[in-house]
Amino acid sequence: MHFLKKYSFILLSVFVFTNVFSQQQYLPLGERYRNAVSFNINKTDVPVNTGFKPLLKSEIQAVFDVDSVIYDTDKEKLFFAKHNRTWLLRKLFFENFVSVKEKDFTLSINPLFYLQYGKINANSYFINTRGIEIKGNIGKKLSYYSSFRENQAKFRSYIYDWSWVRLVVPGQGALKKSNTDKSMYDFSSASGYLSYTPFNWLNIQTGQAKNFIGEGHRSLFLSDNAMNYPFVKFNFSYKNFKYVSMFTQFNDFGKVYYSYHFKKHGAFNYLSYNYKNRIELGIFEGLIYRTTDTSEYYNKFPADYFIPVIGVRTAVNGFASENNALAGINLKIKLTNFIQTYGQYAIDDPKQKKYAYQVGMKIFDVLHSKVKNLQWYFQAEYNAASPRTYSHAYLKYQTWTHYNQELSTPFGADFAEIFITSNITYKNLLLKLSFNKIILNKNGTFSDVYMLDNDTYLLMPDKEIISHKIITISYIINRRTDLQIYAGADIRSSDSTDEKFIMFGLKTSLSNFYYDF
Repeated sequence: MHFLKKYSFILLSVFVFTNVFSQQQYLPLGERYRNAVSFNINKTDVPVNTGFKPLLKSEIQAVFDVDSVIYDTDKEKLFFAKHNRTWLLRKLFFENFVSVKEKDFTLSINPLFYLQYGKINANSYFINTRGIEIKGNIGKKLSYYSSFRENQAKFRSYIYDWSWVRLVVPGQGALKKSNTDKSMYDFSSASGYLSYTPFNWLNIQTGQAKNFIGEGHRSLFLSDNAMNYPFVKFNFSYKNFKYVSMFTQFNDFGKVYYSYHFKKHGAFNYLSYNYKNRIELGIFEGLIYRTTDTSEYYNKFPADYFIPVIGVRTAVNGFASENNALAGINLKIKLTNFIQTYGQYAIDDPKQKKYAYQVGMKIFDVLHSKVKNLQWYFQAEYNAASPRTYSHAYLKYQTWTHYNQELSTPFGADFAEIFITSNITYKNLLLKLSFNKIILNKNGTFSDVYMLDNDTYLLMPDKEIISHKIITISYIINRRTDLQIYAGADIRSSDSTDEKFIMFGLKTSLSNFYYDF
C-alpha cells in the first residue's frame, strides 16, 4: 500500500520532530475491557461517543478513572496493606511486567499468552501462543504500541477444515502446516500503531491493527473478526459530535499464502452524535476500491477516495459501481443506568435487497449495590444478513474481506444468529455462560462473501444450523493484561456433528478471537 506507507512515514516524521510533552493509547478491544467501559460510561450523564472502537484512554479518563475502574488499583492498596510489597507479587497480580516512568516518557512491556489444552473424547487439541506487547507514551500527546504473537495449534475439526480452505487461522493470519505434525498449524501476527493528539479535538493514528464499529458482540460494518490491516485514521471531536475518517489496505490471496496478494483499499467515514448520553446515533459510510486486477496492482486511486466528507463517495459511486459501497446507521439508547439497547442497519445495494441488521440489549451490574464484590452482566443479540450482502460483481477484488476472511461477522451473508451471554464476577472469579445459534444459508442461496481462487462462492449446504453452548470459569490474575487461568466446555452442535470440547488454559485476553461459528 504505497500511499499509506508514504503517508505513515510523513506522520511519523511529524511525531518525532514535534516538541510534544494524557495518554493517547487505545484501550484493548478484549471483551471484558469493552464491557467494563460500556457499563461505566452508561452510568454517567457525560456524552461520550463510543460507536467507533478502540477508544482513546484519554477520552474515557475524562469520564472516570480508567486505572481504578478497569485495572482495579484500589484492590492493590488493600492487598499490600496485608502483604509485603515484593517485586513478584506486584508484577504477578497488579503491574506491567516491565515498567519505566521518566519525566516525559513511559514504557511498559508484557508477555502475552494463549495456552490451551482440550479434548473431545480421546482426541487432544491445543493452542500455544507466546507473544509480547510494548507500549508507552512520549509526553502528553504521543503514544505508541506494538505486539507480536507466535503460534502453534492443533484445532478441532471444524476450525481446522475452515482454516485449510481459507488458508488462514480465524483473525490471526496465514497458516502453514507443521513440518513435524501435519495436523498442526503454525501462524503468527503482529500489530502496532502511533497515536498523536496535537489538539484536544483531533487524534491521528497510523499503524496496523483492528477496528470495531458498534456496541454488540458482532459488527455488521467493520469488526475485529479478520486479520490486522494497515490504516491511517483521523478522529475529530466537537462537543457532542465525533467524526472518524479512516483509510485502509486489505489483501486476499489464493492457492497458498505466498502467491500473489490481491490488494484493495478501503475508505470509511463515521459521524456520530450523543445526546446527554441517552442516545447515540451514528451514520456509517464505507467503500472498498478495486486497485488490483488479475496480474498487477493498479496503484491508482480515484479522486473521491481522498475526500473525507461522509456521503460524497456514495453519491459519486452509488451502490452499483465498480467500487463496493456499504452505508448504515448505528444506534445506542440508554434506558436506565443499568440497561442499554443497541442496533445496526447496513445497506449494501437497495435494488438487489442486500442488507443486514442487528438488535441487542445489555443489562449491567444491577446487583452490585446489594451484594458486595458481586457483579452480573447479561447481553442478548440478534444478527441477520440477506443473500450476497458484502459481495460484489468484481468478486474477490471488491468483497468486504481481508486475508480471506469477512470484515464483519464470521458468517458472511445469508444468515441469522441469536447470541446470548451472561457473566458473573465475584472478586477475581469470573463465570461466563454463552449461547449462540446460527442458521447458515437461510434463504437457500449463496452464503459467503469470500471467493475461491476460481471465482466461485464457497457453497454451504442448502441450510445448516450450528449452535455453541459455552461455559468457562476463570480466575483473573492480573487485570493489566487480563491474565486469566481458566477451564470450561464448548458443546457444539451442527447438522453433521455433535461434540463436547473440554478445555483449560492460561491466556491474556486483550484481543478477541472468534471460534463460535
